[in-house]
Amino acid sequence: MMIKFRNAINAGLISCVFILCILVVNSAQAESKLVIRSGVPSDVPNGLYAQYLSYLANQMNMELELTPMPFERRLHWMRTGKIDVMVGMQKNQDEQDVFIYLAPSYESLRHSLFIQKDNTHKLQSFDDLKKLSIGVTKNARYFERFELETDLIMIPVSTLRQKVGLLQKQRIEAFIHFQESALPVLKKMGLENEIVLSDFQTTELNEYFFTLSEKSPLLPYKEKFESVISEGVKRGDFARIRSEYYTGL
Repeated sequence: MMIKFRNAINAGLISCVFILCILVVNSAQAESKLVIRSGVPSDVPNGLYAQYLSYLANQMNMELELTPMPFERRLHWMRTGKIDVMVGMQKNQDEQDVFIYLAPSYESLRHSLFIQKDNTHKLQSFDDLKKLSIGVTKNARYFERFELETDLIMIPVSTLRQKVGLLQKQRIEAFIHFQESALPVLKKMGLENEIVLSDFQTTELNEYFFTLSEKSPLLPYKEKFESVISEGVKRGDFARIRSEYYTGL
């Protein structure tokens, strides 16, 4: 690490040397820390995933290196070991051999359906979904019946606010999102009486995990990762981070 000093004079030489020594020591300490390499969505690089990863790195006393990239590239980089950790993963049998799902899941969430209050009569059953255009999150996985149905009209977007905007403009007729995230945002936007939970809802919970690449140099720290995640779940840290993030939007 190169440090430049301008207009140095003899009288300040000792101070400069002292400061330089401190910087070198701090730099060496920082460089000695292990680094968690991860990827975050390109369209929301400072979003909730970045918050979770920052928490994990802090608890592990590691540095964090984030690269914004699309979901498929994150998967590829995990398989090849270019990144160490992914967040927001649901168990997928196809990935069991290359990704290590760190136990326990850091959160269990319910995908809920939202609709304009005046149109609640339009969504009373699963079959009603086939008649509506539905805002969904890109690359998200929902409950099984929803995933298997081929007749649904799904409009993929990146953020909750995009879903809300499309619903207000009547470009979609409903959207699906985590209830724990959507309700505080709708309240903050003053829309809690305009956009509401539909009468039809699924009862299925979705579990989300941090995953560790089989090719990561951090593999020896698997048990420590899992201990940190377990303690965070017990303290409610992940629920707090989610709540603070969405109420701050």
